Amino acid sequence: MSELVITWQGLLFEAASFLIFTYLLNLFLFKPIRKILKERESILSSHKVNKENFEDLTKKLYESAEQEKNKLKIEINGIRESYKKEGLAEAHRVVDEARKKASKNLAEALKNFDKEKNDLIKDYMLKSEEIADLISKKIINL
Repeated sequence: MSELVITWQGLLFEAASFLIFTYLLNLFLFKPIRKILKERESILSSHKVNKENFEDLTKKLYESAEQEKNKLKIEINGIRESYKKEGLAEAHRVVDEARKKASKNLAEALKNFDKEKNDLIKDYMLKSEEIADLISKKIINL
């Protein structure tokens, strides 16, 4: 078996080959990997910013939709109240018209009733006069 001899030329050769290997490893492996990692980090940060912008936008849209919803509720309530007022006014108008018509019909019915009453009184007066004449004729003829 041969003995291991360490010489300074051998150490120098080993050191130089290690430095060259490290340089080549850095040049062909670590730099591209660092570059890819930096690009990935920039893409992730841009996605994070886009995500935050999207979340802010959706929040604003949601708030805007809520405001529009509240405005529409107020508008609908206003329309409902105006229709309710119009309906009440129309109901009062119809009731007043019906009252006038009913009072007119009542006055006409009372007038007809008085006329019929007077006609009946006249008719009974005539009949009672006829009966009185008949009675007086019978009394005289007796």
